[in-house]
Amino acid sequence: MQLDLPFLRKCMGGVCTMAAQRGYDLLLCYVSDTDTVQLERQLASHKVDGVILSRTISDDPCIDLLQQYGVPFVAIGRIENDDIPQADNDQLGAASEMTRVLFQMGARRIAYLGGSGTYTVNADRLRGYLRGLAEFGVSADQSLIRTGIESDEQRTDALEAVLEQHPDCLLCCDDRIAFDLMRELRNRHIRVPEQLRLASLYDSELLAGTTPAVSAVQFDAERLGSTACRMLLDVMAGKDIPLRQVQGYQVILRESTK
Repeated sequence: MQLDLPFLRKCMGGVCTMAAQRGYDLLLCYVSDTDTVQLERQLASHKVDGVILSRTISDDPCIDLLQQYGVPFVAIGRIENDDIPQADNDQLGAASEMTRVLFQMGARRIAYLGGSGTYTVNADRLRGYLRGLAEFGVSADQSLIRTGIESDEQRTDALEAVLEQHPDCLLCCDDRIAFDLMRELRNRHIRVPEQLRLASLYDSELLAGTTPAVSAVQFDAERLGSTACRMLLDVMAGKDIPLRQVQGYQVILRESTK
């Protein structure tokens, strides 16, 4: 996990609070799609009673590992296996609604810029954008869609590619991409929202403090973490729980889309 991400910091705050209320301690463990050494070491030493996966990815090796050791776990996000407990935000609904709202405000060529589709949250936000277009009877223009943005160079390349297609709005998958693109547009003397609107599918302090402030989807990350922890503790206690629990959202409109 990357603890510099505002979402994960808040989410872990919710986990810590709930765990403390139930008399449990929290152990943070780094994993990735290629590195599960720390998790495997903790599982092998029998030092953990349960595990919360903070971000879900496709073909996650952690899931096989946890099932192999028989340790109870809950995923934050969506995974394909419906038998695994999952706490998630309504990413699909949120992205779809933001896309519809932008259309209602007059945007017609909405470019989408997103991160790696390996993360299910990014995949779901893209699906929501496409659903929002479809609900307005608009076919997706692939030249306006750029995904897999994981570096400054990729972000710059993606922005240049979509600007050539003359969009009237940029819809960013997350707060980091939106923040960096606002800075890039300022450097290019492109005025937001007068010349180009911009919105994000995740809100954070980064975006409320920009000039202009960025319209974004707001989720309660702390509540999500608390829900995931409560689900895990209930599973450990042998209780029957709904295996997929989805939190709501709010679309917050600010100056960047006026």
